[in-house]
Amino acid sequence: MLVGLCLVQAGPAADLVKNGKPLSEIIIAEKPARMTRLAASNLQEYVCKMTGAMLPVTNAPSENVPVKIYVGKSKYTDDLKLSTEGLAHGAFRMVSGPGWLALIGPDKDFVPLEPWTHDNKDRARALKDWDALNPGDYYGFPYSRFYDFYSPGLDAWDMDDGGTMNAVCEFLRGLGVRWYFPGELGEIVPKAASIALPAVDETVKPDFAMRRFMYWANNDENRLWNMRMGVNCGQELVGSIQTGHGQKWIHMRAEVKQAHPDWYAVYGGQRATNHSYSGAPCFSSEGLFKQHLKFVRMMFDVRREPALSLDPCDGIGRGGCECDLCKGKCTPERGWEGSMSDYVWEYVNRVAWELYKSHPDRKVRSGAYSAYLLPPIKIDKLSPNLGLLFCQARCKFNDRANRELFLNLRRAWLDKLPSGEIYIRDYYLHNCPRAGYGQPDIPIYYPRLIAEDLRSLKGVSMGDMIEVYLPGDSQKITWNPMAVMHLNIYATTRLWWDANQDLDAMLDEYYTLFYGPASREMKAFVEYSEKNWPLMSTKVEPIDKALELLAIARNAAGDTVYGRRIDLVVECLKPLKERREKLALYRKDAPLAFALECKGVDLKLNGRLDEAFWKEAPEYELKDIVTSNAPKFKTAFRVAWGDDKSIIFWIRCDEADMGNLNVSGKTSEMNIFENDRIELLLETQTHVYYQIAISAAGAIIDLDRKDSLNTLWSSETEAVVHKGDNFWSMEVKIPTADMIQGGLDPLKRVGGTRPTATAPWYFNVCRCRPRGAARESSAFSPTGKKRFNEPSKFGELIVK
Repeated sequence: MLVGLCLVQAGPAADLVKNGKPLSEIIIAEKPARMTRLAASNLQEYVCKMTGAMLPVTNAPSENVPVKIYVGKSKYTDDLKLSTEGLAHGAFRMVSGPGWLALIGPDKDFVPLEPWTHDNKDRARALKDWDALNPGDYYGFPYSRFYDFYSPGLDAWDMDDGGTMNAVCEFLRGLGVRWYFPGELGEIVPKAASIALPAVDETVKPDFAMRRFMYWANNDENRLWNMRMGVNCGQELVGSIQTGHGQKWIHMRAEVKQAHPDWYAVYGGQRATNHSYSGAPCFSSEGLFKQHLKFVRMMFDVRREPALSLDPCDGIGRGGCECDLCKGKCTPERGWEGSMSDYVWEYVNRVAWELYKSHPDRKVRSGAYSAYLLPPIKIDKLSPNLGLLFCQARCKFNDRANRELFLNLRRAWLDKLPSGEIYIRDYYLHNCPRAGYGQPDIPIYYPRLIAEDLRSLKGVSMGDMIEVYLPGDSQKITWNPMAVMHLNIYATTRLWWDANQDLDAMLDEYYTLFYGPASREMKAFVEYSEKNWPLMSTKVEPIDKALELLAIARNAAGDTVYGRRIDLVVECLKPLKERREKLALYRKDAPLAFALECKGVDLKLNGRLDEAFWKEAPEYELKDIVTSNAPKFKTAFRVAWGDDKSIIFWIRCDEADMGNLNVSGKTSEMNIFENDRIELLLETQTHVYYQIAISAAGAIIDLDRKDSLNTLWSSETEAVVHKGDNFWSMEVKIPTADMIQGGLDPLKRVGGTRPTATAPWYFNVCRCRPRGAARESSAFSPTGKKRFNEPSKFGELIVK
């Protein structure tokens, strides 16, 4: 176990510090690695904070100093025959003897190969040099923001080995030091007059080799916090460039799009050269295949990367290429998560096998993600050099059915993988204010789900690559993004090193040390939030209880450092009060509708409403928007939730005067709002709200109304209208996206996940029938006003 090592005296009585006076010195090599120097500095800093004694740092032992602390490898540790052989991925040793203590681990400096961008102004030069290395190929430049991985303030690369730093921080943890939160506010440093030389001989290896957080932005305070908790960027495992969507480097440049349009998928009769900015690939293109091999071999031979990602660009979950060579390669019958699995993995596996022939010592990987989350069924065993990047969200494992689904998926993938090499890609983005990603006003804690999952992954996965929101300088926010998220991150880092440690003991220590007199009250708040946060997006009662518990904790903390720590949470959750007030006013007696799950059914949109599936779906009628009475002309709708994560509406509008429908042609002009039309208003778990209007001619206007009126947003809605003798009808398919599905873009698609009883959507279906100066308006949930845009009156939607 890593925390609380028994540090007792070694042999004859000796001390590192005695009654505030230094009796030891820190010895490093004459030319230490960067992380060795940083480790020595940290040891010196925290011994001083604890005792007031400043231990000197030197590369030559002094005769008059009784105890030597060897930090990192040096000729002195060689003389003691202390080896770091066999230690990897941040592992370390702590060894002591009479008059000495050694804290050592591998500390190799990362040295980037040119060209790479040294700063934001260096991009043109670096790209020019990159193109000179690969004349005529016009590869994307994977090292275009490489400077983000280096900290001038710390003089350290994220990819530097950190074995000795891990040893020093573990030694300090044994003395009671903790780092719970970035910066001084987050550290616990006990006071002591003396520190004894411990008797220790420990070799510590992590349970997971890959321990990586991928922040949207980073800063030195946060970077140092992560180093002290023992993260490992893992470039020795996965390479130094982007860990996913690696195929984009072949086809993202404008020169390639112009020269090789046949490398790109056909969507709607057009080559998708601009899809998701990099273009969507056609996996039947031999030219693309050959260029892909050429690029990866160059990266292996010239750039000396140990491993690379082969998976396609983000956002291709809309379906496979429509060209003649690709037809029939997708498997829509497997549902959305498997609809592209064989199509994508047949290509990836083919590339991997060719690379295995030429570079059997190198690794490649691809993702289980989006519409290719399920393992392929047409491939028995994948190439021996091929690893898996398995995408999931631990926060969603409070849904036990979802948890079991992902456990079964891992087992199924392992059956296909001779390499047995699985990495977990997770998303700790709940503190992100960006639409579709997170809910920063809700206290989303889940350390127990993290512990449960990591224990199930010990000995199975290589470790985690976790995306975390941390804003850059240009993103103006008024709250600390780590206010709540820090506990999830801290628990993850400690469990990466020892997945089987006592979680209750770890958390009790956290509450006691971090919140002091409010420890019991903050424990009550966190544990209540952990159980009930999924309800807080839509229910008043759990919000009230959580805020009540937080207020009690804040009062208990008083005007202390503990109070300042709780203030971070209070500030972060201020918008939760606004959410609560809206919910209290909203949706009193809101009508409830059920969407029928469309499993294994490929609904063909024709507007005729003649699919047998629809007969099983509940039917709902619209009422007069003001009086709630039955309108003159009946409108009915049904709802389905598609295997492809889409919401599908069946809508029928009775009409006695079909010859005088107000339509102005199938356009997307704003005059739709003067037409006979249907409007769909959608509020998801993470977004308030979207408006989609479809005219009786099939024209569509879609608006994101979260912040005023965003007309640049596109729902990518498909709508087909049918006209009968005394009615008109439509089928409307609206694709959704979230961080797991892929393709999440604030300007595209409805951001949200499957509506459930604990996390429903709120919505309205409305009809407008204008005739001259008069108009009849009706809605599923009447607003009491002559307008549709009243989110306080939305009805509730749940998938049945």
